[in-house]
Amino acid sequence: MPITKIQAIWKQMHILVMTRSTLHHGFGGFQRQCTDLCEGFVKMGHEVTVLTTAHPDGEEKLEGEGYTIHFVYPSRPRRLSRGWFRATRKRVLEIHARRPIDVIHSNEFAGFGITSWARKNNIPIALLCHGSLRSELLSFLASADMRPRYWHWLILTPLHLIKRYLLWEIPMRRTVSSIILVTPTIEGDFRTFCKEKVQVIENGITLPEKEMQKNSGDTLRLLCTGRADRQKGFQMAIRAMEKLPNLDLHLDIVGTGDYLSELKRLVEGMGLSERVTFRGRVDDDELYRIYSSADVYLIPTLRYEGLPLALLEAMAHGIPTISSDIGGNSDVITHEKDGLFVRPGDLDGLVDAISLLATNSEVRDSLGKAARETTERRFDKERMVSDTEEVLRRITST
Repeated sequence: MPITKIQAIWKQMHILVMTRSTLHHGFGGFQRQCTDLCEGFVKMGHEVTVLTTAHPDGEEKLEGEGYTIHFVYPSRPRRLSRGWFRATRKRVLEIHARRPIDVIHSNEFAGFGITSWARKNNIPIALLCHGSLRSELLSFLASADMRPRYWHWLILTPLHLIKRYLLWEIPMRRTVSSIILVTPTIEGDFRTFCKEKVQVIENGITLPEKEMQKNSGDTLRLLCTGRADRQKGFQMAIRAMEKLPNLDLHLDIVGTGDYLSELKRLVEGMGLSERVTFRGRVDDDELYRIYSSADVYLIPTLRYEGLPLALLEAMAHGIPTISSDIGGNSDVITHEKDGLFVRPGDLDGLVDAISLLATNSEVRDSLGKAARETTERRFDKERMVSDTEEVLRRITST
């Protein structure tokens, strides 16, 4: 259903969106989804205020498309902490005094610091979850490096996840009015404790008006997009390129992040500079053009994924996808129908899948066409915004 201001004139809300990161912090599906929701709420006639962690360049306040983003200090970019939780309580009081807040949309546990205040003031909170303790633990154990010098991570990482679950997730589950999940893959993990609060709203994207004209050159172009960190597995794609020296391949990597310099060193060390291009952060028009020239999309994630927007965008452009069989990916792709799966961290499996698509254009075309049909049927951005707004409106009226 199209989003119009007429729909929302009589029910305008002041929505406080709390998130650990925005597109100002990095290029990724988590950030893109938050931006899409904020812009969608504004188009529906609502007032939107965003609280997030420190800006990488120290900015304190910026204007989005019709909404204001407050970067709250003390904090580190993208990191939730006790100091940030305390600071958000003070900032929320100031915002509420100027314009009363009607409802809070907490992206994961960013709203943890104000749950008591919200409950005392009868302000409902909707908690958006991209994963669960079980899914993240299973994902970590499936991809963990078993070499002796990494064994300490087999203890520290699960302990960190369990601590976060006990200190943040359980208290928030009990106090929030609604829990929104981005994928049905994790629905069972939440219904055990709070069945009546749970609703699945899958991520959505803006569908291209038509399928893109694919690259017609001899070189097969592979594409990775998103935030450059270790768990995204871009290094797996680079290593796969090294193992396929006899195929005419080129890998484009779009995105920024803390791990980018390490990826560049890996490319240089393997002598792949002529076969791998780092595009950095690009605008929507440039990303659209890059999609148009891509032949195969890679999402070799090593640890848990919620429902990655990058995957949906690639499929919407009719690009056959090779993905780790992990998290929300398995709820989107049907193996050998609209994409291919490999086990997380399975380099040989990734190499075999790339080789198959590189040498069989019929399989590429079939998977790409089916991928486009899947996104048209299930993953529309306006549906995501409308369904989320409906949840927020419902919990403000109860």
